[in-house]
Amino acid sequence: MKIIRNLVILLVVIVVLGAIGLTYIQAEVDEDSLPTSVYNTDTSLTTLIYLNLFDLFITSSSDEYSVIEETINLVILDSIHENINAEYDPLSDCETMECNFIIHDDYYYVSYLWAELTEDNQLMVHVSIGSDKIINVNTILTMYFDIDVDYTGFEISFTLDKYDINNHNISITVLDRIFGYFDKDQIEDSVTNGELNLDDYSYTISFSPLP
Repeated sequence: MKIIRNLVILLVVIVVLGAIGLTYIQAEVDEDSLPTSVYNTDTSLTTLIYLNLFDLFITSSSDEYSVIEETINLVILDSIHENINAEYDPLSDCETMECNFIIHDDYYYVSYLWAELTEDNQLMVHVSIGSDKIINVNTILTMYFDIDVDYTGFEISFTLDKYDINNHNISITVLDRIFGYFDKDQIEDSVTNGELNLDDYSYTISFSPLP
């Protein structure tokens, strides 16, 4: 939960510092952009992550970047269910707060967190966040990661290239300043699969063909 709170604090600080105007960061999510197959599966998310990595490294999938995109979305949803909100299911008919928001607190909410590829095969990770009490805003924070696949080492690495808020670029140095105030270890431990490193803003997930 702390990683999500930190993202909201990041948004508030950026606005307060005047890095971008409040009116320019307003944005809403089109649910058609969400990874429907990931949300609608009845199979264990951990099992699907393993099968995707098996498909990538062992059977040499011809559509490697699509497999990577789906794998990260599975990791995201698994981390949400295991560490934040087990009832989160935004594409269902459920109308409860728990189903429709990752977090809905007194002062902020997080409604969506998902990944998708750019045309250049960078991975974009989107976070839809907002508040109606701290500041009246709903926006989308997007982080862009370069992807490196090590087929001999059975490993995929992601390194942050840039990030923006509603398509307005923000300097990486701002991100450094913000995360310098938080417990990075707790944030990194919230991810259920792979290794998140906030010293260099990277993420690595590996595959073992042996049980």
